Amino acid sequence: MKTATRTACAVAALTALLHPTVATAAPIDDTADAEYVSLGDSYAAAGSFLTLSDPLPRRATTCVNSSDDIGHLVAEQMGVSFEDAACNGASTVDIISGSTLGLQTDALSDATKFVSLSIGGNDDDLFGELQETCFLYAFTCTQEARDDIERKLDALGPRLDVAYAAVRSHAPNAQVVVAGYPRIFPDDADGCFMDVVATQEGVDYLNHVQDRLNGEIAAAAERAGFSMVARWGDGSNSICAPDGQRHVSLTGVGPSDNGIPLHLTLLGRQHQADLIVREFRR
Repeated sequence: MKTATRTACAVAALTALLHPTVATAAPIDDTADAEYVSLGDSYAAAGSFLTLSDPLPRRATTCVNSSDDIGHLVAEQMGVSFEDAACNGASTVDIISGSTLGLQTDALSDATKFVSLSIGGNDDDLFGELQETCFLYAFTCTQEARDDIERKLDALGPRLDVAYAAVRSHAPNAQVVVAGYPRIFPDDADGCFMDVVATQEGVDYLNHVQDRLNGEIAAAAERAGFSMVARWGDGSNSICAPDGQRHVSLTGVGPSDNGIPLHLTLLGRQHQADLIVREFRR
């Protein structure tokens, strides 16, 4: 629903930043029988721009992740063998059957003891449409756009069920922790740039969508017998939080952010990793 030229241009610029395809570091080692495997999309795979790296050649050269992403931070705390199978831009398709990004469940085996997973936001271009229609400019967040987003959320549960079943099938002995999408927006937009670009009503809707998205993920995780972390936060670490307190950054390049646009800062990645490790150790 490209209702404004400036919206489309801004989204195109964001997309180029959010889904880089050029690797800038050496490939990681082949650890096909890793004890811990990280799966998922950019909320698992993204770190800072300076640490982008190609994953294993046996999967796909178009899959990009980072050496300071959540999986690496978890593995460092756990002290276990590790494979990073998460990819920027991945959806449940990459868990179930694979795409040009590769089949992530190839990284799993009977020997895998720990799996963390962040997936669902890219299905049916949910995040993409949300950014294009309801984030940058309030006037594009029409009822038609909202209805389409709700339809996509309605369809997500069954996709997650199939993806989670695939994870369990390929890693029958693993403890699986599903990570929700960390809180992006505050409760109150007053004093934040979001009040200008989206208005309080728009921020309320964005929070509704993210809350519902994490609710679908939580319900599917429960059906699969997986545990979940980061179901919902209080908004104090949102993109509107002060420097050094943000878990999610608008640009990724603010003071101490060390991330990419609209993704986790280093502080946010460390917090998410801590939650996952704590769950693994329960």
